[in-house]
Amino acid sequence: MKIHPPIRAALALTITAALAVTSGCATIDNATQSMGHAVGIKNDNAAAGVTGGALGCGVGALASHFLGKSALAGCALGGAAGALSAIQIHRHQVDEARKLAAEAEAAGAKATVNTKTVDVADNDGQKKPEPVLSSLDIALQPADVASHGTNTAGLLVKAAHLADASADPVTITLEGPKVERDWMRSQVQAALKAGTKTTVRVVPAQEPQLILAPVPDVG
Repeated sequence: MKIHPPIRAALALTITAALAVTSGCATIDNATQSMGHAVGIKNDNAAAGVTGGALGCGVGALASHFLGKSALAGCALGGAAGALSAIQIHRHQVDEARKLAAEAEAAGAKATVNTKTVDVADNDGQKKPEPVLSSLDIALQPADVASHGTNTAGLLVKAAHLADASADPVTITLEGPKVERDWMRSQVQAALKAGTKTTVRVVPAQEPQLILAPVPDVG
């Protein structure tokens, strides 16, 4: 089977993109969404899922050439695998939240990862229950916050990075006395990327706390 130069070039570009987005989950979050948005898909999960399917289709089609199968069959198989990217993004988000919670606990804070179960379509189109992140609650150490400690500063920066890497818009809520809230907000906002979808809000409270809450839209 001979592949014409334009098709060969397109497939090569597809594989390059596929390798890029599969090099790490954070890259999947950003790259697949960006490519999906470029073709007019507004929802982040849908953008990621559709782009993942397109990339899988291209890789499957090229693989079919070397295996002697039809390009259409290869596209279907590859696209089915790529369509799982939205599920993988949510699993990655829960895993990252648990890692940050473990770091917070190791630093002396108390952290809780809350999940909720939603129905997500798998590659066969069947609905299956999938846990997604509901919130990450970190009760910060008052003394460390008051002294602008490095433990709390590190947690705030990592929380900002986790929010930025999310497939869905995230709200970071910072609770505590005013002086402490102002410092915590400055740390988080300095760590957020330009054009972030993350919202930072502050709430008066006696004890300092950080709450990271995405709003998933899947199914």
